[in-house]
Amino acid sequence: MLNHDFIINKFLKKLIQYNVKNIVISPGSRSTPIVNNILKNKQYFNLKLVLDERSAAFFALGISKYTKYPTVLICTSGTSTLNYSPAVAEAYYSRIPLIVITADRPMEYRGSGINQTLNQSNIYKNNINWFYDVPIATYSPNFISNVAYKSILKSISDNKGPVHINWQLEEPFTDGEIQTIKELDVDDINDLKPKKISNNKNNFLKLVKDKKGIILVGENDNNHLEIIDLAKILNWPIIADPLSNLRQKNNYKNATIVDTGDLIFRTNKFIDIDTVIHIGALPVSKYILNNLLKANSHIFFEESNNINEGLFNIDLHIQDNFKLFIDELKSKNKLNPDNLWKNKFKKINESIRIIIEKMDHDFDEIKFKKILIAKLSAESIFISGNSLSIRILDIILNKSKSVNFVGNRGLSGIDGNIAMASGFSSMVETPVYLDLGDLAFFHDSSSLITSIRNAKNLTIIVNNNQGGQIFSLLSQAKDLKEIYDEWFITSHEKFSIKNISEGFGCKYYNPNNQKEFEEILLSSSKIKGTKVIELNFKNSDYTKFNNYIKDITNNV
Repeated sequence: MLNHDFIINKFLKKLIQYNVKNIVISPGSRSTPIVNNILKNKQYFNLKLVLDERSAAFFALGISKYTKYPTVLICTSGTSTLNYSPAVAEAYYSRIPLIVITADRPMEYRGSGINQTLNQSNIYKNNINWFYDVPIATYSPNFISNVAYKSILKSISDNKGPVHINWQLEEPFTDGEIQTIKELDVDDINDLKPKKISNNKNNFLKLVKDKKGIILVGENDNNHLEIIDLAKILNWPIIADPLSNLRQKNNYKNATIVDTGDLIFRTNKFIDIDTVIHIGALPVSKYILNNLLKANSHIFFEESNNINEGLFNIDLHIQDNFKLFIDELKSKNKLNPDNLWKNKFKKINESIRIIIEKMDHDFDEIKFKKILIAKLSAESIFISGNSLSIRILDIILNKSKSVNFVGNRGLSGIDGNIAMASGFSSMVETPVYLDLGDLAFFHDSSSLITSIRNAKNLTIIVNNNQGGQIFSLLSQAKDLKEIYDEWFITSHEKFSIKNISEGFGCKYYNPNNQKEFEEILLSSSKIKGTKVIELNFKNSDYTKFNNYIKDITNNV
């Protein structure tokens, strides 16, 4: 009979060798041999127990968002594996490394009608970098060691993302003699990633020298100082998405940071762009995307083959190591010495900021969001929900402190926000703030269990505007009036955010005004654990928000 423990031990040794420490486990029977071996060697790992697999997967995603390194997910067989799917998909499109291990019954049970038997072979096939179905057979230790090695490498090299190991395990689960792993030398698997410089420089210079261009930066892992250096060399403005983390005050001194790109490109006045350089994920704003389609040339910096190109034409794909490429360019003087183009964007950005400051007094959500951003302590983490939350952030975020802004924009889903933020918070001592709508809160409220058990200092700000008000900005609001409120806004006003929060053991606050909100933010940041602040916007008129945006663009 195959000795599970001996083989699993070999797998764990490879994880330890390459410093894969974070493991999130959901309880179950079929995964017992794997979990048992891990617990016997728990001194090597940072272990977290999360009851619900859907929550566990988003929790692991949050950990990997912070570490930039694979987190291991382990669950039993059957429907538990399917509950990983939303977070696996988000990780794939956000390029977040995960190693997903699903325990399985032996292959011969598939299609037999045996209880709890699901065909788990490659069930995430459209949303992973690699899959392996570990069979029940007499295989060599080198075989399983290589499976572990490949799972690490394929999750972090080329295109980061999730990998899936489906591990068939047969009973009995606890008959082996588990060996404690002796201390191993730790290697850095990142050293295996190629640091390459190709002959792209000449092609790059042809597309950028003496051109009117912009650098479009979304969420990315590059060093921001190197992006600033590129902007200096090209003498171009940077269109900075709110999740780019380039909207920090110091960056404005060293480059032309444009933080009103969404509003600028709503005007359709900037269509004479020669070249766009794309760094990182696509921006939140569809108006930026739609207008930049009209640019003559598009250059993408992306070390993998998987480019976030949207519908843009790919004129040049640079896979070189970004730092080495910029270092080579530093010998150049300004490739575009004329400041008129850059200053044009700087002036219009500043004029829109003045308009925003004058016009935001009618909209409560913007006022409270500005207070929140202003009161954040340096080095804290701000995690934005999707829909209206991220769009308001895009409007107001300007010259911020050194706060790390994070989001789930791979698929921009409503699910898993609390679990993801809890995973992030479990890794840092600094305060983490999650800003989301009421529907997103209700959708993931079961993850408050995960948060209470694991988050170190998490404050959840729930913008209770009585449903999915993002639809107020769409044509459904006027075209489908008869069914709009019930089937699109879907207000859950009969449910109490207070009762749900306190029922899970969270500290709950409900400020009546802006001053109370400021005081609560200050006091709650000093309290460990999970806190919920509910902001009520019951009488907000979201046609005002639409008109507010139109008024700004009309005044540009």
